[in-house]
Amino acid sequence: MKKLLIWDFDGVIADSEKLWVQCWDELLTSEKNIRLSDTEKSDLLVGVSDKTRRERLQNYIHGLILDDDFMDKISKREIYLGTNFMVAINGVENVMANNNFEHCIATGATASQHKWKMTQFQWIKNYMSEIDFFTVDMVEHGKPEPDIFLLAAKTKGYVPQDCIVIGDSINDFLAARSANMDCIAFIGATGNKTKEYAEKCKKTGVFDVCDNMDDVNKILNKWLKK
Repeated sequence: MKKLLIWDFDGVIADSEKLWVQCWDELLTSEKNIRLSDTEKSDLLVGVSDKTRRERLQNYIHGLILDDDFMDKISKREIYLGTNFMVAINGVENVMANNNFEHCIATGATASQHKWKMTQFQWIKNYMSEIDFFTVDMVEHGKPEPDIFLLAAKTKGYVPQDCIVIGDSINDFLAARSANMDCIAFIGATGNKTKEYAEKCKKTGVFDVCDNMDDVNKILNKWLKK
């Protein structure tokens, strides 16, 4: 029986995490006159859904209210940036062609967000169908809670021990660990390829860390033999 490879989307399939951080950074500055440090951006904006970004910012900055008008501007700006500047990670299609695995996506995006992102990535449907896409609005709690990974495994008919996650954010790694799944930390997206981030990933207990998709395939083969 094949194993299940659960993909995150942003920062793993698409080099897009930088775009969403850029979007929030721009609008927080122009609409709220708030300027975040690089550390604050990393802690508050990276690797989570827009809902979680909103909650984190409102909890972090006293008196900040991010109303529906602000979130509508976020949505429109994300669509503009994604439509014009989102590109696939080099070599990702070669990993999806690995026939030792079934493949699915478990993303922190909502269904509507994932739908427009997929207009840029129609080739993914060569390897999985729409029923293999799991979005944050399908579960009660987003990452770093394990809900979405557990839903993907259950829906696809796998126990957690027969699943491996490939993600780029600390929240992915923590969610995978809570789900009792191994995880590959992919650090090849823009801004992630540093020794410091690699060490931070290792401390979460991931199976391995890599910065290119050729190595992902090698790691997957190693995982199958463990």
